[in-house]
Amino acid sequence: MTAYVDLSVEEFIGSSDSELVSKLHSAYASDGFISQYTSQTVAWEVSLPLIKEGLLSGTQCYETALSWRILLEFPIYRLRRRIDLIVVTPKALAVIELKVGETEFLSADLRQAEEYALDLRDFHEHSKGLPIVPVLWSTEAISNALELPPLRPGVTQPVVKIGCGQFGQFLTSFGLSTEPLPSTVPQDWARGAYKPVPSVIEAATSLFAGHGVEEIAQADAANLDVAAEALVELIGRARDERRRFLIFLTGVPGSGKTLAGLQAVHRTVNAQSRNEGDVVYLSGNTPLVTVLREALTEDDYKRRKQNGEGVKKNAVRSSVRARIQHIMDFLKEYVADPDARPPYERAIIFDEAQRAWDADYGKKKFGRSASEPSLLLDIMGRHKDWCVIIGLIGGGQEINSGENGMAEWGDALRNLPAERRSEWSIFGPPSMADGDVSTAHLGLGDLHGMNVCKDRNLTLTVPLRSYRSPLVADWVAALLDGRKEDASSLMTRIGEFPIQLTRSSEVTKAWLRRQARGERRYGMVASSSASRLRAEGFGVSLSATDGNDIAYWYLSPRNDVRSSYALEVLANEYTTQGLELDFVGLCWGGDLLIDDNSWITRRFSGTSWQNDRNERRRFILNSYRVLLTRAREGLIIWVPEGDPNDPTRNPDDYDGVADFLIQCGVQPVEK
Repeated sequence: MTAYVDLSVEEFIGSSDSELVSKLHSAYASDGFISQYTSQTVAWEVSLPLIKEGLLSGTQCYETALSWRILLEFPIYRLRRRIDLIVVTPKALAVIELKVGETEFLSADLRQAEEYALDLRDFHEHSKGLPIVPVLWSTEAISNALELPPLRPGVTQPVVKIGCGQFGQFLTSFGLSTEPLPSTVPQDWARGAYKPVPSVIEAATSLFAGHGVEEIAQADAANLDVAAEALVELIGRARDERRRFLIFLTGVPGSGKTLAGLQAVHRTVNAQSRNEGDVVYLSGNTPLVTVLREALTEDDYKRRKQNGEGVKKNAVRSSVRARIQHIMDFLKEYVADPDARPPYERAIIFDEAQRAWDADYGKKKFGRSASEPSLLLDIMGRHKDWCVIIGLIGGGQEINSGENGMAEWGDALRNLPAERRSEWSIFGPPSMADGDVSTAHLGLGDLHGMNVCKDRNLTLTVPLRSYRSPLVADWVAALLDGRKEDASSLMTRIGEFPIQLTRSSEVTKAWLRRQARGERRYGMVASSSASRLRAEGFGVSLSATDGNDIAYWYLSPRNDVRSSYALEVLANEYTTQGLELDFVGLCWGGDLLIDDNSWITRRFSGTSWQNDRNERRRFILNSYRVLLTRAREGLIIWVPEGDPNDPTRNPDDYDGVADFLIQCGVQPVEK
């Protein structure tokens, strides 16, 4: 990572303002911006003298102050923003959001400054363990007496507010520390590796803005970039050799399958300027498609406006819809085509392909007793020469009747006529026939006589979503398997990913608000079968069919009551699968209880609970698997107290769940 300007205090003070503005302009232009803006130039011209003035007055009492580093416009790739100003001393960092001409300290600006500091704490190598002080400097604001929090490792609280004429005073306080602290060499700080783990929304917007996986995802996070490149190469190989490829990329929950798929779409589109064929990302996950489309539309529209392009949002939205489609829209267009035309697309990337439905659902939906894999093989097979189907497969994510994971794809292949089956080459990880943990041990089955190619790069084994600890998915698996000793052991090694328990919904809300600093997003989730949460005041659930509500819930800011931040509407397994939050509050329902280390699943019918059949038991467990793995940074589980006067909310049932969670290592939250 390289700041637009990175100088020692001595070098910075010795540089003329015009020289510094020239450097900023040059870096600004090379960073992909088409036009220069008068407002940006004015901001630099106004702020540079203020920074120099503060440095001259605030650092003169420190012998080493001239060797401190001053960084202007430091890029944060995960957020696709730049930090206005960073002051690096041997003992601490000041991360400063500079608002030139601002007379107030706005809450959104305070959160932005804190988010920058949190990003460096989490993802920048040389920032780990250092005190990081987030600062909002509003140059025309009248501030009270300046207060600097104690300098301790991590991001300090609250955000420091600097008003008119206070920058030098801040530096005077900032240079002092009476505690033994870790140290860094200021000139080496910016060379530290930056290894961010973006959310799926951040990753998608970054990719479609022209950034690669290697810029926005941890370089050491398994083989994400290698897997994405393998998909691109196989698409190119199918085209060049005029062949039909069926490819499976598998991965544990949160390992980056969607990111790899979107990267493959992006790279293939860029590489096809001189080649035939087209590629599209498909998903049957309505909420995921909705959120990705809206996030990409808003991001692309803003970028184009900033670059002076006269573009309408509907035109941008249409372009995004062409690249990210709902699988049902794709099928509806081609299944009923009387002429059996081949699709425009030569390559499709089908996300959450483990949820592909069976022949019974195909009969109900399309009047054809054919599974979704069978229909896709038929539709793509209409091409006379080459085509590609890529299935992104996640383990234990089947949450509906008729969703049979990779086994459904194996059946579809075996049901093809022999001559058509021989036309397909099948690529996947070495375990694709029998399955492994990344596929919930569901495999394709017998592949005898088929053209099979095994590639170990076609599986993702490291959970990226819970980047604070790769053991979260393992802990969830042990919990839902009833292996309390294993779960308890894993919890002792889970590290900085808090998983806590409460019996109060209000404590849950307070915990979420307290944990999620900066711009980190939080929300509450529950199983769609947790019907009796209505009695606890949670009768409204986010519906998978209402696209506007879903977009508001995931994308709107804190002051919007429609957003997840409001903690009024619960998302469920259908409206969270494939998506994520930074902090999650899971509301445990009466649909999943524990008895002698074995889970009991129930459905609410009429006025009472009914025990489930074995098939539905798997779907309920998978629903909780989805919900328990939605958090990137921390999870709190609320198990209601129940009501002795309500037989549908027996306190003993809930107490049993809470006790089992504690035996699995979950710590009760301190109120």
